[in-house]
Amino acid sequence: MYRIEFVAPRPENGAPEVLDRMMTDITSLDHLVAHAKSLFANVVHQRTRKPVPHGFRILDDHGAELAHWSIDEASTTGDETEPPVH
Repeated sequence: MYRIEFVAPRPENGAPEVLDRMMTDITSLDHLVAHAKSLFANVVHQRTRKPVPHGFRILDDHGAELAHWSIDEASTTGDETEPPVH
């Protein structure tokens, strides 16, 4: 199982605030990243009462981060489609 966490902007020298999370059993990291990006787009468009996430991270069942993406990374790299994979 993998966990997708939608996070708020990271405070300086702090851990990201998790706004929402979900579990998935998708096994391909490429498919998992594509799924997270699709969910992120839906969450951003549908939020009315909760804070809008700033990005997401994908964790394995041991809590190790496998990939992450944020709006800031997309704007500084010019690549809005591919999150870094660790």
